[in-house]
Formats: sequence, C-alpha cells, structure tokens
Amino acid sequence: MMNSIEYIDIVIVGAGFTGLSAAKYFSSKSIKSVIIEGRSRLGGRTLTKKICDDDNNQVIIDLGGQWITKNQKRIFSFIREYNIDLIEQTWFNENPNYLGQLIGLKPLNNEQLDIINQINDQWDSMALEFENVENALLYEKSSQWDKISLKTFIEQHELVNDLRIIQELKLQILTLTACDCENVSLLYWLIFIRSIPGGLKTLDDGFNGAQQYKIKYGTESLCLKLANDQEIRFNEQLTSVDYSLNDKILLKFNSNKQIICQRLLLAFSSTLISPIKFIPNIESNYLSSAMIAGQCIKTIFIYSKPYWKDRKINQSNKQGPCSNIFELKNPHGLIGLILGNDCSLWMNKNENELIQSIVEQYQLLYNINETPLKTFIHYWPKESLSKGSYAAIYPPSLSSKWFHRNQSLINNRIWLASTESALEWITYIEGAIEAGQRFAQYIINSF
Repeated sequence: MMNSIEYIDIVIVGAGFTGLSAAKYFSSKSIKSVIIEGRSRLGGRTLTKKICDDDNNQVIIDLGGQWITKNQKRIFSFIREYNIDLIEQTWFNENPNYLGQLIGLKPLNNEQLDIINQINDQWDSMALEFENVENALLYEKSSQWDKISLKTFIEQHELVNDLRIIQELKLQILTLTACDCENVSLLYWLIFIRSIPGGLKTLDDGFNGAQQYKIKYGTESLCLKLANDQEIRFNEQLTSVDYSLNDKILLKFNSNKQIICQRLLLAFSSTLISPIKFIPNIESNYLSSAMIAGQCIKTIFIYSKPYWKDRKINQSNKQGPCSNIFELKNPHGLIGLILGNDCSLWMNKNENELIQSIVEQYQLLYNINETPLKTFIHYWPKESLSKGSYAAIYPPSLSSKWFHRNQSLINNRIWLASTESALEWITYIEGAIEAGQRFAQYIINSF
C-alpha cells in the first residue's frame, strides 16, 4: 500500500552543524523547516561519548570534530548565546607545532625550520592571490595549480634539500586534511588556506591556534542546544529526489515515507550524494566522483596518570599508527589520529592489533611501560553517512569540478551545503555553520 504523502515547505537532510545552523537561521526569520536525519543522533562528523572514570564519575570524550578557536565568530556567537563552557586544550610539549618531533622524528634544526616557514609563507602569499574563495576558479593560475599535487610541489621545490623537511611538510598537510599529499591538489590547498582568516599560522597548535578550545560537555551539547525547538526526524535515509514535478520536489526515504517539499537543502558532503537517485539525473559535476573523503580513525586511550608529562620524547625510526597526538586532561588520556593512507591500512586490520600497536607506539615514544585503562576507537570511513573525516578534498586535476560556492544544485530549488562548500574555515565546524547560514539565506531569497 502506498504511504500517504506529507507536504512540507522546506526540508533539510542532515542534522550536523550545517543542517542545524540552517534550521536555526530559518527559525530566526520565522520560517519553518524540518530536518531529516539518517542516523539516530545529531552531530554528523562530530560524536560525543559519556564514559565513567576510575571513581565512577561521568566524563565526556569527543570521538569526532571538537576543537575551536576564538576567531571563529559564528560558533562563538552560539557559545555566548547558550552560555556554553569551554576547556582550553593543554599541550604536553613546549613546541606543539613541531609535528614530526612529537611522534619521534628527529628535531628540526634552525635552517630546516626557516625553510619550512618560508614555504608556508609562500603558500599564504599564493592563496592571497585569489580575490576570494568564491571566485578562486576564475583566477588565471588556477588551472595550472590544479594539475599539481602537493607531493610534487614539495619534492620539486628549490628550497627543499633534505628528507626531514619533506617529512614535516607532508605531515603538516596530512594533519590538516586527513589526506596524504599526493592526493591533494595544490589548487585545493590554496583555496583551503584562503578560507582561513589569517592563513596557515592561524592553524597552528598551541595557544591562539585552531585547536585552542574544546566544549566542556562535548560538541553534542552544542548540537542539542541548536536542535531546541526544531523538528528533527531520525533514522530516515533519503533514497530518491524527484524534481520533475512543477515547483514541487518528491522525496522518498528507506522507510517508504514520502514528502513533497518546495525547497530542499542537502546538508552533507558531496561524497555522500551518489547513492541518492535523482529524477531526472543530475550532472556528473555534482556527484561524488570529483572529491575524496579525508580518512581518519580517532583513538582515545585513557590512563591512570599523565605519564607523558615532562618526559623527553624518544627519537626512533620506528613510527606507530598515530601521526598526530593530543593530550586529554579529564580523564587523563592521549588522543591519537590515524590519517590518510595509514587509516586505510588499519581499517582492514584487527582492532586488537591496532590497540597493541598504539600502546607500543606510546611506550616507545615516552620510554615508559604503561598500558591504558580503557580504549576508544572510532573508524570514520566505516560510517556510511560520513565515509570519512574531517572533510572531502579535491585531488589533482579535479578541482575544476569544484561546486560553485553560492549556486543551487538544481534550479534554485535544491541546494547542497556542508563545510566543504564554506567560504570561510573550510573543513572546520565553523565552516559548516557558515555554509548552513548562508545557504539558508539563499533559500529564503529563492521564494
């Protein structure tokens, strides 16, 4: 039997920060929208867990996106509005920006540091050649830069004269994109940098860096605030979009429910659009074939004490799975990110083998025989409604398919928005919020 069809003016698919921000923006204009979410939870590529410490007290950990900085004006506007408490990220090393040294690589000397700083300054200068993010593809050098991978740029750079410089630059790119540099277009990298107010230096770890703060009760606590007074329906996966009807869009879901709407906001990455059937088909430019999702396994290992404090990091040629390591203060723990090709490798291995490898990595790194009390691992590429994290990027020679920053997907009726389509802070929560608010205004203007 055919289910009855429901009529809704504006439907948002996705209850991550983009969808929630769009819905809140509509509400601020006294416009009703409904959010449909395929998962059973809010947050998209953020994920908060409540766990118990040794004293059976409840504590919060984040297994997805979590860090923010004070010059991200949109998320800080929400934080002030909802009176949300923050925690400052602590650093167990006085030089948190020396990424290789923190995982046991040989410390950089002054000459190497100077070369790395010069290349970063060059990237910042090249990014500023774009008038703005929105019109970056119109720039005369864009097609040339699109053909170059970051691996080629680094290895052929006239200043790069040793392996340790190459290691550090590649690690920097891996840390910021969750992709290895051979998979990242120079053009994409420069657009990403242009989207960051202040450029690459703004993304440093440490005080005033992009990882300066965390939300005390987890990113989910902010999502719950944004969800207040919004109508959200969970566990409904969109399967088809029929926009052949005059001024109407027919949506079908895996539950066999059907909705007719006037405007549709797909609030998720373009890498997730291909399983949805569009009637008629949409142009291939808008499909996921152009972008690749960043690959990230986020791990949190809880310990009885912060044994890594004030310990000299052991230099070793043997590297473990985690290419980026942060301190967790309450409870005591280490956050380890497994990124890019290493993530793809460990995705297909036994989890106990992964845990043992990380334990050995930390034991070797800090030269102490400690084992964790608890371990938490989240495989973001295994989530069918994420397929990766932090965000999707463009590989070489495909940035020409970059979806226009303010263009509707279909005839001012259907829009696709996510942190990937932000004008500021691409790949960050702030970028997701910016995209949600901006595309909500586009939809309002379309009526």
